[in-house]
Amino acid sequence: MNRKVAIIAALFVGALATWAAFSGSARTAGNDEGKAAADKTPPFVHCVIFYLNTDAPEGEADAMIADINELLRAIPSVRGLRAGKPAVKEKRDNAKTDFQVGLLVLFDNAEGLDTYIKHPKHVQFVEK
Repeated sequence: MNRKVAIIAALFVGALATWAAFSGSARTAGNDEGKAAADKTPPFVHCVIFYLNTDAPEGEADAMIADINELLRAIPSVRGLRAGKPAVKEKRDNAKTDFQVGLLVLFDNAEGLDTYIKHPKHVQFVEK
């Protein structure tokens, strides 16, 4: 499958805000279990937004999400991974939904991100 995608990479600020929201919500639970879960949240976030070409075949976004889950999730330094289509059911005025696939990957540290970027499965995904 030949995929030509334009990638807006490293929406770090947005991803960091997402991470902060998730870790903050766990801490406000008011119990030690919530705090312990929040403290285990990996601090390094990699966020990518994919825009498929207008002539991409039907189902290409679903195929990309399947490839993400098959290839990228298997990389040892990945601590968490979420991929999906934009949430358009209750779109807010400031929400962007003009992309086809969003990807959020969590790591323990910068070395984990570096390992991920250089890993053969990541290279295979990028070249696909």
